[in-house]
Amino acid sequence: MNWEIVLALAIGMDLLFGEPREMFHPVVWIGKLIDAVRIHLNKSKLSGCVLALTITSVAALGGYLCTLMHGAIGMLVSAYVLKSTFSITCLTDTATRVYRHLERDELVSAKKELPALVGREPERLTKEEMCSAAIESIAENFVDGILSPIFYFVLFGLPGALGYKAINTLDSMLGYKNQGDFGLASARLDDVVNYMPARLSVLFITMASAFHGSPLSALRVSRRDHDQTASPNSGWPMAAIAGALGVSLKKPFCYVLGDEFALPEPQQIKKAVQIMRTSSIIIIASALFMLYYTKLPLVM
Repeated sequence: MNWEIVLALAIGMDLLFGEPREMFHPVVWIGKLIDAVRIHLNKSKLSGCVLALTITSVAALGGYLCTLMHGAIGMLVSAYVLKSTFSITCLTDTATRVYRHLERDELVSAKKELPALVGREPERLTKEEMCSAAIESIAENFVDGILSPIFYFVLFGLPGALGYKAINTLDSMLGYKNQGDFGLASARLDDVVNYMPARLSVLFITMASAFHGSPLSALRVSRRDHDQTASPNSGWPMAAIAGALGVSLKKPFCYVLGDEFALPEPQQIKKAVQIMRTSSIIIIASALFMLYYTKLPLVM
């Protein structure tokens, strides 16, 4: 199978159709499988490990089974499944809606829209803090929702992309502190699989900021401030985009990235989206080149 064509088809599906409906979304199926299995387990660390390994293995196996299909149908099915692991259009559309509300000072509408983009409670955030939260989420989701799935697809094909998305979904559902030891394996696995993509993100953001910001500032701030966040990975893309835009990104009582700059205004959300889009184009071009000129993916 020509995997560069599969990736190109998946990108086309994302741009033309966006996200599949929930009932037809493979990643939603993974989430439902997690829910179905975890209710039968106690909340111990061992059970969390068993759950994480089981779900990841099932997802990777599902990706492998898709590769056994041949011809045009096989390529379309593979492209559809691959597309479900990343989302460029949904991220840009959501961020743009938040930007438009904030640009018009429609703060109530912005606070209603913001939870689709960020996890923190928006009610007590100022306008500048909402801008910061939106930009932070764009940077973090750039890794989780675009770079990492494509990275693991290039290396390990559909099993890699779906396996990664299973781990990321496990972390989203179980990796919070209130899950205790039960979610520890999911959180640690997510840290491991995002380790390399998070650091590669600085390269892509820096390259994109040549068109939309400051490459040197992106490198400087990412090198200096990447360890300010609790996550070992999210600080890299967030600090890089803070430097690229020349803004300070702040989560109250947690961290400040780029503290020499002022807090962002709505216009910086628009620029962050532009950086993310340009970075995505560079990633896709690089992935297509790798798939065409090398023997990757390794497992096919």
